[in-house]
Amino acid sequence: MNKKELERELNHLKLNDKVNSFELLLKHTLSVNEKFNLTAIKDEEKFRELMILDSLLPLNLMCFDDKKVIDIGTGAGYPGLPLAIASYGEFTLLDSTKKKIDQINEFVSNLKINNVKTVSARAEEYASSHREEYDVGIARAVSSLNILLEIGLPLIKEGGYFIAMKGPKGKEEIEEAKNALKELGGEVIQINEVTLPESNEVRINILIKKIKKTPKKYPREYKDIVNKPL
Repeated sequence: MNKKELERELNHLKLNDKVNSFELLLKHTLSVNEKFNLTAIKDEEKFRELMILDSLLPLNLMCFDDKKVIDIGTGAGYPGLPLAIASYGEFTLLDSTKKKIDQINEFVSNLKINNVKTVSARAEEYASSHREEYDVGIARAVSSLNILLEIGLPLIKEGGYFIAMKGPKGKEEIEEAKNALKELGGEVIQINEVTLPESNEVRINILIKKIKKTPKKYPREYKDIVNKPL
């Protein structure tokens, strides 16, 4: 996907005026990637589709303006940075790897993006002091859904939302996460399935509403979350 093709896709989202900002993000990530292994995708054309466009797909589910959003396991800053560029929400990008957070801070500082802050911490530990603080949680390519929900839902306000960005097995993961949804206070309210235009890769983004408070015993320690999933 070249720049013009990305701009055409962004036009559907009314974001074609942001294409230059996304190009700067692409250049920054791939430049840092030469020193640190941030992403396996090193080709610019693939990056536009599989990192930039893919990160913007949650806009099909909701508007992030005026919302307090946390991106859990943001990695190199995806989907948080593209969504922050596209929106007027307040974004917290969370990752346990400090070098990834450092490169995000560099980009945010250079472009003076004022609606992003970063945190280097494990999500289940961060939840102890930021419980039910966020309107929206989002995670891309982070753990199976039942594990992800225990990590993420405690951070979300009652009545808030969580978006799990998944691949083609997303619907199967919903079936496996039925008990976790019930126990943690979540309910699937919408599933958005998209086939990316060039790679034909399938993306299934799952919108979950937090319909009741998560019991205080969650999240457990990470080893228990993984070894004894709900």
